[in-house]
Amino acid sequence: MSKYSDFFLVGSVEYQPIGEKLRLKKFGSWLAEEAWQREEQNKKRAQFSLQTIHLARRIASVKGMSEEEAFQVLQDNSAARAEILGEFSEETAALMTAMPSGRDQFEELVTLFFKNRGEVLNGKKWQSTEDWDKDDTCKLPSNLLLLVEQLMVSEDGAIQGDVEEGGDEGNVPKAPF
Repeated sequence: MSKYSDFFLVGSVEYQPIGEKLRLKKFGSWLAEEAWQREEQNKKRAQFSLQTIHLARRIASVKGMSEEEAFQVLQDNSAARAEILGEFSEETAALMTAMPSGRDQFEELVTLFFKNRGEVLNGKKWQSTEDWDKDDTCKLPSNLLLLVEQLMVSEDGAIQGDVEEGGDEGNVPKAPF
């Protein structure tokens, strides 16, 4: 957090415990940096979708099939898929590099949440985790990752009202476990 954070993050701080020695601050919404990161992730997913559509259209055109059939071939684990992917290897390779990993995206968000909101109990004193990195995130057990994900959803839902109403829980990539 910047030295100015206290000016606009006013009020009494609430915490979400993440195990016995970790906690995250609750702000009632996502911070701008967190929301921007999620927006960038959404853009990557959209770009991947557009590239998939383009590849399916190209396959349909070259193979003389409908676009729906081409999409189906791309989704199947059939011999036809392997043959077509081999035939369109350059496009397939470009598509695979554009495919966003849900695990990577979730890891980015968890790391950012700990940088912005995290505290660790060191002895009897809570200390900021602003130097938290992806290696730290990767060492968290899945039960703690689930607690972080729940906080993300509740912070997102606090603004959108979606969680309480049972609607869409935002675009938080799901924990990969």
